[in-house]
Amino acid sequence: MVLRTPPSWLQNGSHPAENDRLTTQAFFSTTGIVGSTSLAVTQNGTPNMSVNVASGWAAIVGTTQANMGTYIAYNDATVNAPISTSNPSNPRIDLVCLTVSDAFYTGTLNLVAINVVAGTPAASPVAPATPANSIVLAQIAVAAGTSSIVTANITDARVAAGSNFVTPTGTTTLTNKTLASDSFTGPIENSTVSATAATGTINFDCITQGVLYYTTNASANFTLNFRGNSTTTLNSLLAVGQAISVVFLNTNGATPYYANAFQIDGTSVTPKWVSGTAPAAGNASAIDSYSFTIVKTAATPTYTVLAGGATKFA
Repeated sequence: MVLRTPPSWLQNGSHPAENDRLTTQAFFSTTGIVGSTSLAVTQNGTPNMSVNVASGWAAIVGTTQANMGTYIAYNDATVNAPISTSNPSNPRIDLVCLTVSDAFYTGTLNLVAINVVAGTPAASPVAPATPANSIVLAQIAVAAGTSSIVTANITDARVAAGSNFVTPTGTTTLTNKTLASDSFTGPIENSTVSATAATGTINFDCITQGVLYYTTNASANFTLNFRGNSTTTLNSLLAVGQAISVVFLNTNGATPYYANAFQIDGTSVTPKWVSGTAPAAGNASAIDSYSFTIVKTAATPTYTVLAGGATKFA
């Protein structure tokens, strides 16, 4: 069917749920939370192998097949989500998700649930794949042999739901409006400060921030993967000829580690370094700054990545 008829909501029409969800997608075009505090993941009051998920709204675009539309989910009270027993030898990364099950498309369940997806234990663990019809709320770093999850183990992965509202173009005249001025004049850039130790693959979500700062001492060399977010590729965000600039700040202790591999949407790329040579080590007891300008040069996709780092700040 090319044109869905009747339109929403014709007085004498019959409207299947899918058509209503497609109408919802006109307002919420991409998966995300609705409201900045919605569904935040925090440690349990007395830390144990569980986390708490706050109340709030989420818009979840169905991904089992095309034209499922956007599901709206609401959690009206804090929910405690258990984390499975840690591996005695290796760490892992878990995902806390909100997942819609719709038996009309697949399976037998019709519900929305908080779903903790356990990662695979490994010396350098990576996050598991996001389930269909889901929003990722947080990543949980589950250390080997641990018996509790604390704030430092939780990385917020929430993003705001995208909107299809059109931004006016051209000249807009404001009549009888007062524009309040801020107390500063410099530009502001969204940053994420996380009490996380660099290791494994670090997903740099370009929708969420321009600066990502890990404040806990790195525990191993690591890979930086640049993407939109867990459900959106950087390729889909950048047109040919567009570029984005981002910075990753890595904290090192007495034993330094560094970024030794780079990806865009999970595919390896080779940056061009300002010095002509990629860093071969980190700086001990310092913060290393890595800066990147990513230019999309072809639709295949192809990128030129200009990089600077590891610049020492101590």
